[in-house]
Amino acid sequence: MRGIDTTRAAAFVARRRGPLAAAGGAVSLLVGIYSDEARAMLAWTWTHVAAGGTLVAAGIAAVFSMAWWARGRVERRRELQREVTQQSFEIRADDFDGDLPSDQAVIGRELRYLERRTSSSHLVVLLHGLGLDAEDFRPYMNRARQHTIAITAFGHNVAEARDSRYGPIGLATHTDLISGAINNLCRQYPHKKLTLVGFSVGADMLFRLAALWTAHPDRKPKVTAALLLDPNINHSTMIITGSMAQMNPEDPLAELKRIANVPRSPVEFQNVCEYLHKITEKDLHQVQRYAGELWAEWEPEGRYDLFFRRFDQLQALSGTVKIFFSTHFERHFNEVVGLARQRGVRRVFDLRRVDHFELCRETFLVREVDALTRHR
Repeated sequence: MRGIDTTRAAAFVARRRGPLAAAGGAVSLLVGIYSDEARAMLAWTWTHVAAGGTLVAAGIAAVFSMAWWARGRVERRRELQREVTQQSFEIRADDFDGDLPSDQAVIGRELRYLERRTSSSHLVVLLHGLGLDAEDFRPYMNRARQHTIAITAFGHNVAEARDSRYGPIGLATHTDLISGAINNLCRQYPHKKLTLVGFSVGADMLFRLAALWTAHPDRKPKVTAALLLDPNINHSTMIITGSMAQMNPEDPLAELKRIANVPRSPVEFQNVCEYLHKITEKDLHQVQRYAGELWAEWEPEGRYDLFFRRFDQLQALSGTVKIFFSTHFERHFNEVVGLARQRGVRRVFDLRRVDHFELCRETFLVREVDALTRHR
C-alpha cells in the first residue's frame, strides 16, 4: 500500500510541476519583500507570549504573597490576643450583699488581675499564696492552652503597696471580692467551663469561697473543677502564716529577720526566703492582717476535722476536686489519706516529690491542669 501512495504522489507532482513552481516562487517573493514585517510579527508574538507568562507568574506570586501576609497578620492578631494583659475590676457597692465595716475601704478601688485569652472552652482562674500576686502565675499562663486569669488579692498589687487608699481589709471582705470577681468573669464568658486553682493560701481561699457559696447559693458560679495545691490542714502547715500573723509591721526589718530564723531545715529556709523576698514588696500591714485572721480560722496541730468539713463543702459545689501536696506535707499525708478513705473519699489526694513553690511552676501546672480539663 505504501508503494502505491508514493507512486501516485510522484505522478501528481509531475503533472502539476508548473503551478507548484509558480506558487513556491510567489511565496519566496513575499517572504523576501515582507521579511522585516515577518520578523517583527514573530518578535511581537514572542514578546506578548513571554509577557503573558510573566504576568501569570507575577499574579501567582502576588496571590501567594498576599496569602502569606494575611496569614502572618492573623497569627500576629492571635498572638496579641494570647498575650498576658493587665486588667482590673472596679469595686462597686453592689458587689456586696451586706454592709461593709467602716474600716473596709474598698468601694471605688480596683482589683487587679492578669488575663491571657485563648479559644479554649475552659476558663482557669488562679489564686496566689500569702504575700504573692498574680505575676507568680505568668510563666504558666504563657504556656497554658486554656483561657487563664490570675487574680491579685486586694492590697497585694506591688504598685499599690504604698497607696494609702488600699488599707488593710479583713478576710471576709477579701472573700467577697474574689467571689464577685469570679462571678464577673463567668458573666463575661458564660459558655466557658470554670476551673479554680488555688496555691497555698489561695487554696484556703477556695475553702472560704465554698463556705460563702454554701451560705448564699444565689452567688455560686458553676464550678467544673477545683485544684488545690498545698492547702493548709491545721497549724502544723502554717509556718509562714503563723510567723506573719505575729509580726509587728511598724518594725519590718527586725520582724523579717526574726521570721528568717524560724525554719528548721535548709529546705524550709529556702521557702521562707522566697516568701520574704516577695512579701517585702507588699503592704506588710495587709499581709499581717490577712495572716492573723487566717491563723485564727484553723485548728491546732493534729486536728483534721475542720479541714475535712471545708473539703466536703468544696466538693459538694465542684464537679471534680484534686488536691496535691508537696514534700513538705509528707509527714501528714498518710494520715490525711487514711481519714479520707474512712469518709469514702478516694482519688482526690496525691503527694508529689516537688518543693512547695514548684507546685505553681509552669511545668507542673500545665500537666495537671491539662489532665483536669482534658475530658470535661
